[in-house]
Amino acid sequence: MPRSKEFDYDQKLEIARNLFWEKGYHATSMNDLVDTLKLNRSSIYDTYGNKHSLFIKCLSSYILKKENQYKEAGKKGKSPLEAVHLIIKSVVKNMILEAKTCMSVKTTVELGKTDEETQALLNQQAKDSVILFSGLLQQAKEQGELAENKDPETIAHFIVASFSSLWNADIIFKDKKLTQKLTDHLISTINT
Repeated sequence: MPRSKEFDYDQKLEIARNLFWEKGYHATSMNDLVDTLKLNRSSIYDTYGNKHSLFIKCLSSYILKKENQYKEAGKKGKSPLEAVHLIIKSVVKNMILEAKTCMSVKTTVELGKTDEETQALLNQQAKDSVILFSGLLQQAKEQGELAENKDPETIAHFIVASFSSLWNADIIFKDKKLTQKLTDHLISTINT
């Protein structure tokens, strides 16, 4: 009869996710995972698979968390265009509060070109974000909030690409006021 797990799967996954998020995939060793999770190697392998499998599970949970954040922020909008603005603002607010680089952005730089499974996850996340934004922007256009000459899909791609740029600027310049000005500029670019 197999033994039942004596730990919370999701709690340990979150701890591992935070470790990968802080150190990156390559800098996180199995010893780091054993020490941080306070689990032996066999429990990690039996429950989550190897280091790469555990990382993929962690990245997937992070992506799901971000998708839920976007949807929750968007629900607060009184109009489709306001929903877009609120999602953008929620991303920047979390950027400032978390004081660390988005795990997806960090992973894109570290593994985006070398790891097919990671690249596929990141690609799907970006596509899902584009679909979310383009849908809201199309509604905004239909309701007269967005000019007729604006292409919702192009703007959606621009927003998603701009998130990486905002993270990059925040890291390089370490100036929260500048990050906020860049965010305001992004929003005004959408509106004009």
